[in-house]
Amino acid sequence: MIDFENIDINCNKTWSLISEGKTKGVFQLESRLGQSMAKKLKPENIEQLGALISILRPGCLEAFRDGKSVSNHYIDKKNNLESIDYFHPSLEPILKPTYGEMVYQEQAMQICQHIANFDLSEADMLRKAIGKKNAEEMSRIKNLFIEKSNQTNIVSDVEAEQIFGWIEKSQRYSFNKSHAISYAMNAFVSAYAKAHFTIEFFVSYLRFAKDKIDPMREVYELINDAISFDMDIRKPDLRLMNKEFIIKNDKIYFGLTNIKGVGNSVYDKIETIIKENNLDIQKMSLNQLMFLILDKINSAATKSIISSGCLDYLKISRKKILFLQDIISNLSQREKSIIIDNSWLDKDLSEILNLLLPHVNKKRADKIQSLIKLIAAPAYSLDDNYEWIANTEKKLLGIAMTCSIVDSRNLESANTDCQSLSKGKIFSKNIIVGAEIDDINIVVTKKGKNPGQQMAFIKISDGTGCVDIITFPKEYEEYKDILYQNNTVMFRIEQSKNKESLFVKKCWQI
Repeated sequence: MIDFENIDINCNKTWSLISEGKTKGVFQLESRLGQSMAKKLKPENIEQLGALISILRPGCLEAFRDGKSVSNHYIDKKNNLESIDYFHPSLEPILKPTYGEMVYQEQAMQICQHIANFDLSEADMLRKAIGKKNAEEMSRIKNLFIEKSNQTNIVSDVEAEQIFGWIEKSQRYSFNKSHAISYAMNAFVSAYAKAHFTIEFFVSYLRFAKDKIDPMREVYELINDAISFDMDIRKPDLRLMNKEFIIKNDKIYFGLTNIKGVGNSVYDKIETIIKENNLDIQKMSLNQLMFLILDKINSAATKSIISSGCLDYLKISRKKILFLQDIISNLSQREKSIIIDNSWLDKDLSEILNLLLPHVNKKRADKIQSLIKLIAAPAYSLDDNYEWIANTEKKLLGIAMTCSIVDSRNLESANTDCQSLSKGKIFSKNIIVGAEIDDINIVVTKKGKNPGQQMAFIKISDGTGCVDIITFPKEYEEYKDILYQNNTVMFRIEQSKNKESLFVKKCWQI
């Protein structure tokens, strides 16, 4: 358990996790932008973490000065990529913690107190007037600021005008520091939990994925993140009878209700059947499972349970189990009762149906004979294939757990995989990886030699994990016909000089 009263605020492991942008699930920093900005800023203390949370706000991101957002000015100054200017020497003590940027509302109030000897109520009047965009009130406060600045004589009238204009402009996007620091503490605690109680962190967040706007997307992102932390994630297993995600033997298992189409009511019904009939699910054969449990719940849920791999421990293909369950669904309740009452469930299904024939009329006997023939000669292959398994698991679980569509492709020319790339294990300048495109975000360039061109940020995956890559305008224009979601592509990639990004140089269909 975390001792929140005595948490180590200087924990290097936690600050490293934040600085590496591994902040999926970390309070206020879990978005792709939050992860990216955390990696760029590399905060080292709560003050900087509070500033990071503040500059992630739309105001700072959209407020530009000298062609660069306030957010990027702060990041570059913190990382010594831009000189620090305090606008006026008297403002240095107030702006030094934020590298000369007015990030917080409190800083504007402090400046007013220092430069113009405002009392707290006057400073708060300024804050409120800016928030309400009250021009008349702003004009009155400006005159008061300049008048009182003359009395302190710290700055000239011209400088007072400039400082007030800067305050007025910056306060449209600045954040409340008391909020920022409290948010930063919560962010640090969640990052600390992720760094030190990793498996518990992930299983907790996975349990709450269902409350997100897009639960399946949340599961996909969390599991890929968990894999990057070397967590062992397993598909659902009916024998465990766990309702939600659980930890068992240092592995995280999907719960039955984490399968699309299997809700709480289905789970409760299965649990009731097992208890009322005193069933030992660990020892049940396929026939017992199909007749005594799966046949008692709705067919859609049954199909989801089988297709998601809950019965893979039986070493029978999912398609064959689906096929056999469909055969059983053609029997009447009377016929099923005869089978169960006569204890025929230890035999194979064809033998069971043959034993059933003397107990039914001619019309039903003809139907059962046709089912026996169908079992002997199915109309389609009952073998599972990589593509079907991967697509089905993505649909039902949110992510392919057993295999990847890429596993069915020719990967002879590849020399690495997505997991190695995501962990920075680069063994060659000529990086080639085969992967599926999970997500693609096409944007229009605003800078560069030819602004207005399309480029793409792409998330790719294989059976080992996922990684983000970038396609610049030249390459995107050349290969855009094959760069679309769910397509499988071979990529030739180069690493950026700072080793923080991967760029597509060439790609081809596989």
